[in-house]
Amino acid sequence: MTGGELFVECLKAQGVEVIFGMPGGHLDPVYEALHNNRDAIRYYVGRHEGGCAFMADGYARTTGEVGVCMTVPGPGSNNASIGIGEAYTACSPVLLVTGQNPSYLAKKDPGKMFHGLDQTAAFAPMTKHIELVHNVREIPGAVNRAFSALRSGRPKPVLIELATDALYASADDLPVPPRNNGIRPGAGPETIREALQLIDKSERPFILAGGGIHHARATAELIEFATLLNAPVATSAMAKGVIPEDSPYSVRVFRSSATQAAMEESDLLIAIGTRFTYRDTSNWSMQIHQPLLHIEADAAEINRDYPATVGIGADAKVVLQQLNAELRQGKRADGWGGRLAELHGQAASADRSRVIEELRDAMPRDAILAVDVHMTGYAALHDFTVYEPGRYIFSGISVAMGIGLPAAIGAQVAHPDRKVVALCGDGGFLMNSPDLATAVKYNLPVVTIVMNDNAFTSIEQTQVRRFGASLGVKLANPDFVKFAESFGAIGFRVEDESDFKPTVEKALTLDQPSVIEVVKS
Repeated sequence: MTGGELFVECLKAQGVEVIFGMPGGHLDPVYEALHNNRDAIRYYVGRHEGGCAFMADGYARTTGEVGVCMTVPGPGSNNASIGIGEAYTACSPVLLVTGQNPSYLAKKDPGKMFHGLDQTAAFAPMTKHIELVHNVREIPGAVNRAFSALRSGRPKPVLIELATDALYASADDLPVPPRNNGIRPGAGPETIREALQLIDKSERPFILAGGGIHHARATAELIEFATLLNAPVATSAMAKGVIPEDSPYSVRVFRSSATQAAMEESDLLIAIGTRFTYRDTSNWSMQIHQPLLHIEADAAEINRDYPATVGIGADAKVVLQQLNAELRQGKRADGWGGRLAELHGQAASADRSRVIEELRDAMPRDAILAVDVHMTGYAALHDFTVYEPGRYIFSGISVAMGIGLPAAIGAQVAHPDRKVVALCGDGGFLMNSPDLATAVKYNLPVVTIVMNDNAFTSIEQTQVRRFGASLGVKLANPDFVKFAESFGAIGFRVEDESDFKPTVEKALTLDQPSVIEVVKS
């Protein structure tokens, strides 16, 4: 067994079933092993490493499992950094595997080497953990530690760098570690008692659920918690869908005036699995006047932006199970006075985009929507109703254009039985549009909607407001129908808004990739 074969055996033991990437000579022993294990691990080649990282992210967000992206070092990993940076801000468990020159060159200047890059320095700000493998005997431990980091606490990307000589070396006597499920601590009895005392004193608790609910796969526990407290639940932007938005307890994404008014009326804020990001707090201008119970896997986030009356640095699922077990013993009065239905209706009653409403109507309940950065996409955060966790993908913090199509591809690979739609602007779509070839190559029936107004419209609007003109925002676009057809996909054009919904419905019946250009005046 070579180091490359050992590495693949270690990935298999960790439950890896899919890898997205672009090949190169540094990792040939790994590719040989993947070829020999192609029934166990499926490999998808993309057209740009940045797109491959977005694919791994889409896979991770819709499954809760680790998404894997593999590149050569230097330009390959550097290209992937856009997707890794996105996964870092989105707290997505993405593993970037990259090669490196032989270990005897480790102390040489990487700026003078073939595919040279100091990947530790480059990726330290956007990863949770880095493993550098210089010797074949280091492979099992490196993989084990990497997956422990990926599956413990709040997930973020991890990098494994593999020196070429370690992959060619003999590894016959090295054991393969079993699956590492990470560490998922609960809260101590005294902390649970303090949290329950805080809850008992409140009449109108309000729950703010963050992405940590999805990471911990704690939707069922969250719904039971809300039921036991008879409390409304808002989600952070990155947690959209962790409670069904048609649930009577849901007041949707925490940015609407109705949702914020409900929080203001509450006498206890229970924040679970959220970091209080700039987007959810209006650049931290939000005030919290009531007591705060903050439950967060990353203990460093507690008291960072808002002081917690009680803070619990532990896994959301485990803590909710602990709290629910105690709350089941008693019955609470309804401090909200039977107004949950009213709060739910207020949160859902805002004027909605017709395009988003018709898109929702056309898509099955369990379909997945990957939203790129554009004007219609911004509206989707509030207007598109989501019923399950991991069914809505967008760049909510770093706001990275180009995520739509490749993230949808990753989601479609993860869920071949579900309908997947990418909602893009013309600018963002063309950033990673070559991955239409990836969708066609693997017969992934992703429906890509391109809202085409031949401009970076949101940027144009801010420029016009600032200095009364615009620069660098007008675009020259291809004929998107012919463009799609040139890849072997099916192209549609919608010029009359009445044709939008039936066109989407038709595209969703196809068993091959399609592109719908929506012409906007």
